[in-house]
Parts: sequence; C-alpha cells; structure tokens
Amino acid sequence: MRINRLLSFLVALLFTAIVIVGAFGTSWNTVSELPQNPADQSNIEGIGMLIFTHYVAPFEVLSIVLLASLIGAIYLAKGEGNR
Repeated sequence: MRINRLLSFLVALLFTAIVIVGAFGTSWNTVSELPQNPADQSNIEGIGMLIFTHYVAPFEVLSIVLLASLIGAIYLAKGEGNR
C-alpha cells in the first residue's frame, strides 16, 4: 500500500512536471489577424483562429483538466472490487 502511494505520488509529480515544462517551454505561435469570410456566416474558421491565437493557453489548460477528469472517472468507474 505504501509503495502504491509513493508510485502514485511520483506519477503525479512527473505529470505536473510535464505540464509545467510544456506550458513554459512552448513558443505559442500565433497569427496576427483573423480571416474575414462574409460568405460563411457560421464563422467556424474565425472561432478556430481565436482558439489558436488569443485563447490558446486557456484551451490547453482546459484540455488538461478534461483529461484529468476522464482519468478520474475511469478510476472511479473501475471501483475497488474489480482488482
């Protein structure tokens, strides 16, 4: 039991280090202006450009939170009795 906790702590520490290195080590390339397309009223391309320009950091943080939620849900669904 103590080894499992230590291993879990090490995995969590490694995951946190990867996230920090990824967040601060990325150059976060962006484009300077959004394309204007009056023919496409849905403006999907504009939304995509906004996500990958002005909101790239919140998008990445949200993806990490969703991934952690998915892993937690899988762990909870697995339960204690299925080992």
